Amino acid sequence: MLALTDAQLADLAIAATAVDHRRRKRWLRDLADRIDPPRARSPAARRQARVRARRRNGVHVYRLELSDVAVEGLILRSILHGQLTESQALEHRHIEHVLGQLLEEEGFRWAR
Repeated sequence: MLALTDAQLADLAIAATAVDHRRRKRWLRDLADRIDPPRARSPAARRQARVRARRRNGVHVYRLELSDVAVEGLILRSILHGQLTESQALEHRHIEHVLGQLLEEEGFRWAR
């Protein structure tokens, strides 16, 4: 946190008036960052920021338990429909992405 005396605050306000009003906000932020550099966010804070951003965009993360047989069937369906290649079917992130797409499509179909 930046702590200024009354005189220092007055000097800062006077100096800020010399900066174009369209650039003033950025100038003040740069000055504050040089005087008191921002701390790096913790991993937990970064994760929470991503959660909040997803919620603002109307997206949530759901953990699902699915049987291997059901997922294998969905993978086969996705390969046959060209949504997934055989090499992509070996990568967990690709499978999750395709499963998410399938659920999104089905959900939107019923939400109309």
